[in-house]
Parts: sequence; C-alpha cells; structure tokens
Amino acid sequence: WIERILKEFPSDLSRFWIAADPDDVLLDEQILVSLRSRGFELLPFEDSVAFRTDYEERYRAAWDRGEPGPAEALVLHLRSGAVDDLPWDYLRDGRRVSLSLADLFPKLSYGVVRQIGSEHLEALFDAQSKHAAQTLGEAGTKDFILTHIFGLSPYLIARPEALWRELMRLHFSDKVLPPVLASHVASILEGQVGFKDLPLEKLFTSKGYFLRLVQDAWEQFLTRDGVTGLRAAHAARVDQEAVPEIPFEHPDVRVLVDSMFLDGMLHPVSIDGAPAGIPHWAKVGVVEDPDALAKLVAEGASRLAASLPGIDASHRDWAHASRRLGEVIS
Repeated sequence: WIERILKEFPSDLSRFWIAADPDDVLLDEQILVSLRSRGFELLPFEDSVAFRTDYEERYRAAWDRGEPGPAEALVLHLRSGAVDDLPWDYLRDGRRVSLSLADLFPKLSYGVVRQIGSEHLEALFDAQSKHAAQTLGEAGTKDFILTHIFGLSPYLIARPEALWRELMRLHFSDKVLPPVLASHVASILEGQVGFKDLPLEKLFTSKGYFLRLVQDAWEQFLTRDGVTGLRAAHAARVDQEAVPEIPFEHPDVRVLVDSMFLDGMLHPVSIDGAPAGIPHWAKVGVVEDPDALAKLVAEGASRLAASLPGIDASHRDWAHASRRLGEVIS
C-alpha cells in the first residue's frame, strides 16, 4: 500500500509537486513518515496567501540560492481534484499527481471504500490484490470488506450465540463497524426472528452502547440465578425494556466475557457471600470481597502491561491501549 503511493513521487524528479488528494490518502501517518524519509515535505493548500508566503520565503528562496532548504522537495496538498483552480505559476512549475481511492481500488465500489476509515486502507489494498478477482458492486464490496477486514460474514449468523460472539469479538479487538457496513449487516440479520427487536446497527457501531447493554444483561443473568448486588463501578444504564437475554453460558460467549471482565471493559457486580447457584465460570463477573476486586484489577493491569504497543506502533494502537488503561483504573 505504502509503496503504491510512494511510487507516484520519484526522488530527484522535481522539487515542487501538486497532489490532488480528495480522499486524504497522503495524510496517513505512515505515508507521511515515508515521504519525509525520502526528502518530501507536505504543505496543505488551505489559504493561498499563507501557502505562497511559506513556499516563497522558506523553500523557493533557499533552492534559488543553491541551498537545500527545509526539505529537498515540497508537495502542495490539495484536498480536492480542482487542480486547475491553482495559480498559473504553480501549474507551470509543479509536477502533478492525482490520488483517489477510485484509482487505488478499481475493483471495489468507491462509494463504500471512502466510508470505511483510513486505518483499514492498507489491509484492504492487500486483500484486493490477493482476493478480488473481478470488479464488485456496492453490495459485493461491503461483503468483501466484512470478510477480509473484519472477519465477519453476516450470512452465517443464524443463532443468538453467534451474533453475541461476533459482537464481543469485534468490540474486544476495538473493531467498530463503519455505519455503511453496520447498516448492511443489519439489513441481512433483521429478517430473522431472533434478531428483530435488537438495535443491530447501534450494537455494531457504538462500543459504549454495546458495553452498557451487556453490563445490564449480565446483571439480569445473575438475577436469574438468585444473585443480587451493586456494580463495582456505576455506569449509565440502557432502557431496561431493551435489555436482551444474552447466552452467557455458551462456551463461545463465555470465553470472551471472561476476557472483557479482566480487561475492565465490563464491571463485576459486588455481592454479599457466595450464592451456591452461581456457576464457577461466572465468578469473574462478581466481587465477593475487596481482595477479589484487587486481584481482578491486578490481573487486568498485568494483561495490559504484557500487550503494550511497540515503538513503531501507530497512534491508534496507543489510543486503544490508553482506553484499556482507563478501564482498569476505573
């Protein structure tokens, strides 16, 4: 993906470039770092006077004196395709490059690709190269992205445990579906009897709503086993009438619930004593005494410490780690 973008900017070919980039492809942090490592600097064209002042005083004047200047080459970044609206001397001196998701993803629907988020483009470009044998329409593109980027096939979700397993897997890995894909998944699932009353789009797009609903469903699940208590961390509740029955006891769901409690995404319920009716696997979601809560927090902190992003990780990886840390602290 990065090499495909960088090949549009051969070194030593020009000092001044004009990049028509309506989809902000060049603003990806890895692409910016790669461009700068090759001697290119990106300057947004948002105000013509400000740009000309910067270009003339910092770059062009130094180059005319035979000096390297702030960078070996400057890229005028235009967040549209209206290149002809630029000043005539820029058009005369600059080498033009056009970057569009429509050109970079010729086998996929442009209207869908532009809505999925820049963090997925690298993986999608790789998937297109390997698996897109023919040009796909809008629905085909949605299915392609769901399969190869999110590992989700809504056509295979037929039972409640399958739906909640996939929802928990996605949110636990911080993969919230873009609205265009969530709507597509909902349109496929809402025709099934067991899913008709669920706010499917919201469950796939809002991590906060999903976690509040699962929290309420967990307390409802414990109540059925005769366990009552208060949450260790109080949070806003969803409409009680909207709380569904989640099959927590199913093995596929159970293992993810366990991880969500250890990571602090779900908050255990404080109870008095140890009711005989509660299954052993469910004890991760209850706090019988302060020492048990301390152990849970310590385990969550240890899991977080063992999975901290590396020095080359993106800002998104660190943002995800900071959210997990916030949950453990809370």
